[in-house]
Amino acid sequence: MIAEQRSLNTAHINSFNRFLLDSTYKVLPSIEAMLGVSIDSSNSSIDVSRAGDNENLKHVGSGSLYTVSSEIQGDLQGQMLLLMRSTDFRHLGEVMRPLLSLMFLSNLDTDLEVLDKRKPGWMLDDDDGSKGRAIYHDQMLDTLGEIGNLLIGVYSRGIYRISKVNSHHTAPLVVRDPDQKAIRNLQSSPGTAELFHLVIENEFVMENKPVKLWCLISLTTGSFQHILDMIDLHCHGAVERT
Repeated sequence: MIAEQRSLNTAHINSFNRFLLDSTYKVLPSIEAMLGVSIDSSNSSIDVSRAGDNENLKHVGSGSLYTVSSEIQGDLQGQMLLLMRSTDFRHLGEVMRPLLSLMFLSNLDTDLEVLDKRKPGWMLDDDDGSKGRAIYHDQMLDTLGEIGNLLIGVYSRGIYRISKVNSHHTAPLVVRDPDQKAIRNLQSSPGTAELFHLVIENEFVMENKPVKLWCLISLTTGSFQHILDMIDLHCHGAVERT
């Protein structure tokens, strides 16, 4: 789904659709390999529009989020945000917990004292379990950061494939965002009206329950126009060669 914009012609729309399909094809096996889980099915859509008009961003809701943020640098200027609702984050944690536990199990003749020393803090017993939960929560934040880094890399390469525009990103920052400050700050920053958002909504079904991730790529008008110009250039070159 690409919002109607006067600046987008058929070549642009086809390129962004190809970007979505190609990136989605690469995201699914990468997520499975990273998390060590099987994903029953997946679905994704892209909405390209100005900041206030993006439909996919409205699907996030108003509840607490976990966000992964990174600055886009190089030939493009802007920001990438990975967004996950707290309910999806908790389900991902439920899916990951037994799998991570298995990583610390060994064969039957392993010395139990040695095995206990190998266990992470969240598997060890304490008075009320709160310490273990906190440690595991931090571990899941690290996991979300790895997912964010992977997705940001995949989508950066996807932009390059459709436009040959190079960009790189800063190290991801992962935070719990109960008030959705990251989105509000992005929408209220100077020049917001000139930003274009590419919002990719991903849905992965894990253990019969969907987990949604939104990747928000916010580009300055100049950066977005640079992508469009490069798409036009490559399409025009392809027509000339034929």
